[in-house]
Amino acid sequence: MYEGFDIWAFLVGLPLGLVIWAIVWFFVRKKGMKERIFDERYANLHRHARSISWKVMTGAIIIAWIIVMIVEGAKLAFFILTALWLIHMLSWAIGAAIVNKHH
Repeated sequence: MYEGFDIWAFLVGLPLGLVIWAIVWFFVRKKGMKERIFDERYANLHRHARSISWKVMTGAIIIAWIIVMIVEGAKLAFFILTALWLIHMLSWAIGAAIVNKHH
């Protein structure tokens, strides 16, 4: 099933990729702070983009859920999508509660 997949290359490459990403993120963030790139406009744009992304993801999960029910029925994929839906909605509820508590 996993012919040609080198698990050791994956186990070394994944952490190495994460370390490289963290280093690049650190320097980009540091330079951005010096140039005041991350101002209120930046925060508002990204907040709006996350809102749109959250709505699109909600629709995508519902569509995938329907497709899985039609094609496979109540098998593993259905329960995985159900768990994703619950996590998605609970994270929204918890986030809304935290934001309302602070405002």
